[in-house]
This record gives sequence, C-alpha cells and structure tokens, in this order.
Amino acid sequence: MKKKLIPYLILAAFFVVALLVRSYRTGEADAKRESNPETRISLDVFRDADAEYFFTKHARCRMECRNITQKEVKEIVRKAGVNYNKSDLQATAGAKYALEGYTSNDRQHIRVIVAPKQKHLSIVTVIDLDKDWECPSCK
Repeated sequence: MKKKLIPYLILAAFFVVALLVRSYRTGEADAKRESNPETRISLDVFRDADAEYFFTKHARCRMECRNITQKEVKEIVRKAGVNYNKSDLQATAGAKYALEGYTSNDRQHIRVIVAPKQKHLSIVTVIDLDKDWECPSCK
C-alpha cells in the first residue's frame, strides 16, 4: 500500500515546488515593473489643468450612451484615483491607466481609461461602474 502512495507524494512535491517557483518569479516581475521608471508615471500628468485631451471615437460614443460629458471626464482624470488592478502599464502601445471617481454633477461612478501620450492625454473609453448601459452604436 505504501508503494502505491510514493508516486502521488512525488507528484505533490513537484507541484508545491512549481508553485513556489512561480510565486517567486511573479514577485520578481512585479518588483521589476514597479522599479522600472518607464512603467511608472507621476500623477501630475493627470492633474495638469493645461493638459490637452484627445477623445477616441469609441470614448465619445460611450460617453454619449452613458450621459457623461467631457467636463466630467476631465474632472475624474484630474482627481487621479488610479485603479492599478484595471490599468495596463505594460501595453505595447503605451501604458493605459484606469482612473476612477464620482462626478460632482450627478455622482456618477465612472472609470476613465487614459493613455498618456507625449503631447496629450488620450481618452480610450469611459465606463459607468454602477449602471450597465446599452450602446448598440458603439462596437
């Protein structure tokens, strides 16, 4: 009976070692990403009152469907509450930040996906976090 358990114990040991190696590598990658100046950005970029904004066609469509104005989007961007879990700092076309907050006008809870570029802030999309809106024209 004991001889039958040995392969399972060996397999379990390999599984535990694999998990430990993966955990170590993930932690190492996170540390590299956080220490890499190319993946970090000063929140001052979002708070700049003179920043120029470029709204993608998709963002404008989503804003229209969700009754969100450019003024409200700029307000959220300036507040710069970054949700790093929803941000993509390693995107091939450049980092994308998920900025979240409540609009002062109607207390709408929104997420704005922003891609900082050299000369402007590109608004990729805008999401209402509390209500699921139908946007048949936005694809």
